[in-house]
Amino acid sequence: MLKRNTNNFLKYKGILYIIILIISISLILFFVFHKPLPKYYSKKDFAMGTWVNVVVSGEKIDSEKLADIAFDEMSRIEKKFSKTIENSVISKLNKERSIIADKETLFLIKAAINYADLTGSAFDPTVGELIKIWGFDDINNEKRIPTQDEIKTALEGVSYKFIKIEGDKISLLNDKTKIDLGGIAKGYAVDMAVQKIKELDPNATGFIDAGGDIGIIGPKFGKFPWVIGIRDPDKGPYDIKEQIYLKEGAIVTSGNYERFFVKDGVKYHHLLDPKTGYPANYFKSVTIISDNAMKADAMSTAIFILGDKLIGLDSMTKYGIQIYGINSENKVIKTTGFEYYLKEH
Repeated sequence: MLKRNTNNFLKYKGILYIIILIISISLILFFVFHKPLPKYYSKKDFAMGTWVNVVVSGEKIDSEKLADIAFDEMSRIEKKFSKTIENSVISKLNKERSIIADKETLFLIKAAINYADLTGSAFDPTVGELIKIWGFDDINNEKRIPTQDEIKTALEGVSYKFIKIEGDKISLLNDKTKIDLGGIAKGYAVDMAVQKIKELDPNATGFIDAGGDIGIIGPKFGKFPWVIGIRDPDKGPYDIKEQIYLKEGAIVTSGNYERFFVKDGVKYHHLLDPKTGYPANYFKSVTIISDNAMKADAMSTAIFILGDKLIGLDSMTKYGIQIYGINSENKVIKTTGFEYYLKEH
């Protein structure tokens, strides 16, 4: 009869126990420390004169609540700074010509003046009357080509230098001047909504897309870039020219397809040159990547309007932006640094 080798049996039994123990500890550590991938909540609604999509995943706070907070913040800013909403700060300033402003209003108007000065008035917050006579001030207004006399009269009030700030008092020095913060307020609203979310839930991730003004809340699943399409300006909203990979900051596109009408075969859009009073037509679209949406919003408008008058595209990167433009001949013009965002990283 064969005898069982007791020593070998005990040896193998001991090894088996060790293996089971290692597997058990590994499973415990996995379930204790492994974080499931965040689930994203998406909410789409109309705000700031455009469709807004908030995609967010919270860690401390319910994602749906965070999305509501973002929309509440954007609604607050719209009610405060829209020139078409009665009793807003801007409608009051345009009507009364002088107001005592709070810190937020002073900040936003000073920022608008700064971008106007920086861009030689290519971006200018005093184009309110120009935008109105074209019918671009309200989505429901009739769009039309103004007469040359109407444009000439409106241009008399266009200059950021007609805005005077003394302490907390803001005054308009020209009776024809009307403020319109449409080229900066939407980006500011995105920034503030992102900031609100991050203050309440620092590890929240996602993005806010307000009609082409996109602010990143945090990387996808905490580590991957969001893939954002640059639209082909001659095609539909889902026809993409390029893909951008972005983990942080903001990306904003100004295009001739956003608000426009066609008359006698000619397209007229809302990006008006403050010097001529007519739509600027060198670019079809300009996309800006920056650390915040307000800057990208103002600079995308300015560069669209500057067009071929802009000398040395790469020199603009000193202001903390990267540029991608598609001109009227479908030629792509971009800064050297923009290439980084065209590749997954």
